[in-house]
This record gives sequence, structure tokens and C-alpha cells, in this order.
Amino acid sequence: MTLIRQLFTTFLPALVAPCLAATAFACEQGQGDCVEVGKWDVSVGLGVGVRTNPLADSDDIPLFIVPQINYQGERFFIQNLDLGMILWQSETQQLNLLATPSYDQVFFHRWSPSNFFIEGSTLATAGKDTGGGKNPVVTEGDGGDRELVAPEFMPLRERDLRDRHMAGLAGIEYSWSSSLVDLQIQYLTDFTQIHSGEELRIALAKQWRYGKHQWLASVGANWQSREVVNYYYGVSDAEADERGAYITDAALSPLLRLDWNYELSARWDLRVLASYRFLPDEISASPLINDNKVITVFVGGVYHF
Repeated sequence: MTLIRQLFTTFLPALVAPCLAATAFACEQGQGDCVEVGKWDVSVGLGVGVRTNPLADSDDIPLFIVPQINYQGERFFIQNLDLGMILWQSETQQLNLLATPSYDQVFFHRWSPSNFFIEGSTLATAGKDTGGGKNPVVTEGDGGDRELVAPEFMPLRERDLRDRHMAGLAGIEYSWSSSLVDLQIQYLTDFTQIHSGEELRIALAKQWRYGKHQWLASVGANWQSREVVNYYYGVSDAEADERGAYITDAALSPLLRLDWNYELSARWDLRVLASYRFLPDEISASPLINDNKVITVFVGGVYHF
């Protein structure tokens, strides 16, 4: 894994740079669902939405403006915050080099760039609710009227927490498409050396259209190495309260997403999006976390430039 990380750190910038000038066309304009090479697709969603924040003593993240930026070159592409280079492709398969930011820092930094985009690649099935491995509650009161009360610990705002920065991830992306379902697999490693961790993402997606209605449903999972999980959700001795430090292992987060669009005009769509990320015990048992799920919902209009 170390060798792979060194290769991406050394060669990815050199490989991607020559592709920025690609402006050829992969297909004729108006030919089915193919992507016109060399053209930008920019839209912005205006509406009301929220991403719940599982971080203790933290507010949920509002979503009012959701941009969408796509560019497809002959070999180079941009999808929101993702940058990629096509290494090989056929009618049903594609192999890419991919650079993308990590997303876990969004809970710690309200103005993170990732909070202005709704990540849309790896999405997955919700797992069984096990209570997140939280510390048991204590009881107070006498007789039969006993009340469950969460134990009192030092609020996060009163602790000197270290910064959790956005890492840059790079790696290989493989996709396969059929008439029934689309498969996407990404192996990513931290080329910025923020946490020196790795992620493996897998997703199955199904798209279908009926008249002006378009749906996208996807299920998948995101595996993160212990370096990633401990960087964002681990607790050092200097950050700890009465519960002490927290060190954990790698984690697998299932996800689920459903997206609906309705075409109002050539420029405007209606959009409803909902996603659910289940936080496994390795994350939800952290003293920094008070929930075992992240729910994202957005309802609004989308304007296409």
C-alpha cells in the first residue's frame, strides 16, 4: 500500500496535467445519453436541505445552495470536486485515475468546500442499528419513576480539539454499466499525507426515466483504514475528558441514496434528494460522536446554465 501511495503522489500531477487541453468529441451532439466532450455542464440547486451532524455539541449543516459542475474532455473529466483521467474505456467499462477530497472533515468545519456539494459516487445500504456502541446511560430517581439520563461529560466546545483537515485522496476508479445496474469501485489513498490512510468505496446504482421524471437509486459502502478513522474520530490524551483517549480500528460505513428530478423546462428541474449513511461502532463509539447515522435531505429547484 505504501508503494501505491508513493506512485500516486509522484506521478498523478504529471499524468493529469496534459489532459486539461482535451477538447475533442466522443460522440455526435444529441446522440442518446452520451456525454459531449469538451463542454461544461453547470447547474445550481436552490432550496431547503440539511445534513445532520453526528458530532456532539454541533449544529446540523444547512443546505440552501447546491452547485453541480461537470466537464468531460477526451481523457480528462471534472465532477464537482472530483478530478479524473480516463486510462481505458470500452462500451460498458471504464478505468480512471481519480483525485477527490475526503468528506469526513465536513462535520468539523462548517465552511469546508465539501459542505457545498452533495457527494454522489459511493452510496450504500443502511446497516442494523446497534445503538452505536455508546456508553450505557445511568438511572436517577427513586421508586418506580426512574428516568434514563445520559452521563455528564465535558462539552466539545470546552475542549482543546486538534484541527481535522481535509485530505486529498487519489487512486483508481473502475466502473461497469449494464442495462440493469451500474457498478463503481474506487480505491483511494491519501497523497497529501494528512492522515496517510486509505479508502475503498463500492456502489451499485440504478437509473430510470419516465417522461419528465428521472430517478437514481444507489446502495454501497465505504471502507476506511484505521488511519482515516482515528484521524477524524480518535481522541488523544490531550483532547480527552473523563472517558479517556479513544483509538479504534478500520470501519465500514454502509450508505443509501435516492434522487428524483422532474423537468419543468429546458433550464429548470425540481429535485428531491435523500441519503443515509450508517456509522459503524468504530465511529459512533467515539466520545466525539453522539449519533450512529448521517442523514442528508434536499428539496428545491435546479437551474441549468
